[in-house]
Amino acid sequence: MALRVQVLLAGWVLAWAVDKSKFRTCEQGSFCRRFRKYTDKVQQEPGLVVHKLEPSSVTHAGNKVQAQLLFANNLRVKPLLLRLSFFLSDVDGSCGIVRAFITEQEPMHPRFQLTEGDVVRPEKELKPDTVTVRDTGGVTEVDSTSGTCKVQIRHAPFELEFMAGGQVLRLNSRHFLNFERYRAKGSSREGLVDATDVDDGNLFEESFGGHTDSKPRGPAAVGVDVTFEGARDVFGLAEHAAGLGLGENRFSEPYRFFNLDVFEYALDVPMALYGAVPLVTAVQSDGLASGFFFPNPSEGFVHVEAQGKDTRSWWLFESGVMDMFFLAGPGPQEVLQRYHTVTGFPRLPPLAVLGKHQSRWNYVDVEDSISINRKFDQHDIPYDVLWLDIEHTDSKKYFTWHPSHFREADKLLDTLEASKRKLVTIIDPHIKKDSGYDVYKKMQSHDFFTKTKDKQLYDGWCWPGTSSYPDFCNPEARKLWTTFFKMDYYPHNRLDLYTWNDMNEPSVFNGPEVTMPRDNLHRCSESDYKVEHRDVHNVYGFYHHMATVEGQLVRAPNVRPFVLTRSFFAGSHKHGAIWTGDNMAKWEHLAISVPMLVSLCLCGASFVGADVPGFFYDPEPELFQRWHQLGIWYPFYRGHAHLETKRREPWMLGEAITQNMREQVTVRYQMLPTWYTLFAQWALDGKPIMQPLWYQDTADAEAFRYQNTHFLLGDILVRAVTKAGERTVDVYLPKGAWFDFWDPQAPPAGKLQKLKVSPSNVPVFVRSGAILFKKMRRRRSSPTMAADPYTVVVYGDRARGFVYLDDGHSHEFKQGRFIYDKLTFDGQELVAEPGQSLHAVGAATGGLMSQSAVIERIIFVGLKSAPRSTRLGDSPTELEVTTSPTRNNAWVVSIKKPQCLLGTAWKLRLDF
Repeated sequence: MALRVQVLLAGWVLAWAVDKSKFRTCEQGSFCRRFRKYTDKVQQEPGLVVHKLEPSSVTHAGNKVQAQLLFANNLRVKPLLLRLSFFLSDVDGSCGIVRAFITEQEPMHPRFQLTEGDVVRPEKELKPDTVTVRDTGGVTEVDSTSGTCKVQIRHAPFELEFMAGGQVLRLNSRHFLNFERYRAKGSSREGLVDATDVDDGNLFEESFGGHTDSKPRGPAAVGVDVTFEGARDVFGLAEHAAGLGLGENRFSEPYRFFNLDVFEYALDVPMALYGAVPLVTAVQSDGLASGFFFPNPSEGFVHVEAQGKDTRSWWLFESGVMDMFFLAGPGPQEVLQRYHTVTGFPRLPPLAVLGKHQSRWNYVDVEDSISINRKFDQHDIPYDVLWLDIEHTDSKKYFTWHPSHFREADKLLDTLEASKRKLVTIIDPHIKKDSGYDVYKKMQSHDFFTKTKDKQLYDGWCWPGTSSYPDFCNPEARKLWTTFFKMDYYPHNRLDLYTWNDMNEPSVFNGPEVTMPRDNLHRCSESDYKVEHRDVHNVYGFYHHMATVEGQLVRAPNVRPFVLTRSFFAGSHKHGAIWTGDNMAKWEHLAISVPMLVSLCLCGASFVGADVPGFFYDPEPELFQRWHQLGIWYPFYRGHAHLETKRREPWMLGEAITQNMREQVTVRYQMLPTWYTLFAQWALDGKPIMQPLWYQDTADAEAFRYQNTHFLLGDILVRAVTKAGERTVDVYLPKGAWFDFWDPQAPPAGKLQKLKVSPSNVPVFVRSGAILFKKMRRRRSSPTMAADPYTVVVYGDRARGFVYLDDGHSHEFKQGRFIYDKLTFDGQELVAEPGQSLHAVGAATGGLMSQSAVIERIIFVGLKSAPRSTRLGDSPTELEVTTSPTRNNAWVVSIKKPQCLLGTAWKLRLDF
């Protein structure tokens, strides 16, 4: 039975100020409304057969199987094409990736398909999994030759079942398959073929919010049901401001995918937000996991519900093709590794962007910005990156600087460079319509702007006023965009001037649902403007982000780029960071940030964060403090604020909070070696950085209840403080012993704990068996820590840990210039093994940097007794040791200057 308790959700307020009337529901969109009616009809007539596979059409070669799907009620309608492709995991070479592709043959208009290599990797780069095929009478069985993966296709009615080692996913078992064909207005046919035969309203025109969608090509929706057999719940479908578990039957509305600029978004609702990753991971009651991925970039709806022992869903998109992936486990980690095999592995960011970011809409001018930088040093608070919002530009013209306020931008950039810090400038997609603005002139002269349905230049309203929107779907437009980042084009440019992409859903203030009309036209890879915006809406921001990253690489090929985006799609993890948009300085928004970020991580995007301590409104001091205490444990940690809020830099709320901020931000910097290792393991091995409590042990039913707590790669557990005045909290600690991160003297804890909460930090625990790597000196920024020695902290009497380091800014790690050491402790010897391998598509998987790194201290936490002596290898010299007993008769042992290096092999022996 699926567990439906949502501990955290009980306190959430449903909405603050979002105007829901601006945004469509399923019922208000004709394609979703008629699909629901279609599914009702199918369920009311159990013997109804709409689609059937023609057995004589089945062919196969190598890893591919092809067949035709007939329309049982009208055989004159041209059959659909079904193609199955089988692939192996890039990580372990096992079976478990099946691509199911369905489209119409000879359509009246081309069905849009994403260009191979953009979201999904080209099939030629994937490892094929050869199959055998046999017809057993009414069922076609397709078996992988490399393992236990198989697909069974029932002929009439058409159903598809994916099986892999106890995991079962069923496609169309409820017979909801719906593939609407383009047609001429006024055309007719007989028999039930698709949802338009149940409801033919608004097929060629519909209105919403005072805007009319002309729909000149008619209906084109595609939908199907997917059942996860034995799944207690499913997770993913980022981005929604809702809880982790998707199948808890809380919502009458399906989850919506339609990237939008949502002002002060509501909580615990399935409304669309800024990004879309149509991926779920299903976790079965026996602990097995499987995944389903449907990368369609048009508007989508996904309904999820618990039904007995199973979790059922249906997936619906406004247009395009059905391009679906079944992803095998056996665990959630294997599901994500297969997802990364399909979409590509993440980009390793520069080390500096893992530190603290300081942003505001807007720092007024150069002197104000320099003052902020100076005050961080005066208050001895580290930070790495200063951000400039839209007011730094000349009249909201991107790639420019305000002629008076930022006329001396080089002075600011030189100051930051002297402090070993970076600058981010905002570059949104809307381009001010101004014949004297060079970016506008170049895009217009190349005919690279999005068009209206009549192929006229589309004008929308955004921050600059009347604006045009580049057709980022067009690779040639993206190529031109990259040239704007060149050193000789962008004034005051630097090789490591970073970028922020905002408003790229795209946001259009006077458009339908605050975005672009669906009947606008793009060229994409076509010879003319033929692709409707409805086909590509959810990848507009994806392509804007991609083009910006490519621009930074054109500027400096060997410097790692950094670009933050608000809008995203599946595959955006290959480009850069994502944040959760315009949240509010409310406790409820602090609370929702944890499941929102964990959901993103479960969708392959781990470089994620939320604005701290909320974008809108002024935070009360306790909320300010608690959110920063949590924010230092986000993968992306940025303070940001709305234009109309009071100044809220770390020193603005009194000395006590300033002191706490100094201490907490220092912890973030001390932990940078561990953070960098987590990012390397995500980028090169696909391991999510933030994880739900059940991720390491899917059989732990109790772990599914808690959404205010997250893992950092399974070893560090962070519990958010989510309410004002909270003095005690329940903390669920999964099986094993756990040590208090803040107090190594405290006894190890296990299972559910009621804890008194410190005002200075949120509860953080470290799993017994973990090894953490730190740099303890407080510096002004991460580059100034480069030569600092390491401190290694070993928890428990049996432990293992990894550490990754490279130069932090170049791509030389791809040639193997990095250190990736494994340290193991057996209770008596701590052993370092250098040169460990990390999986990396297209990169070297092992190597060493030319220099090593010094370890200045090794600390053992939770030893059963204090050692009599310690020695490095065969050296007769005893090392300097400090010991202290804990409150449960264990010991903390600190070894000073052990004379060992990361990147070399060594053994440290403790004699008891």
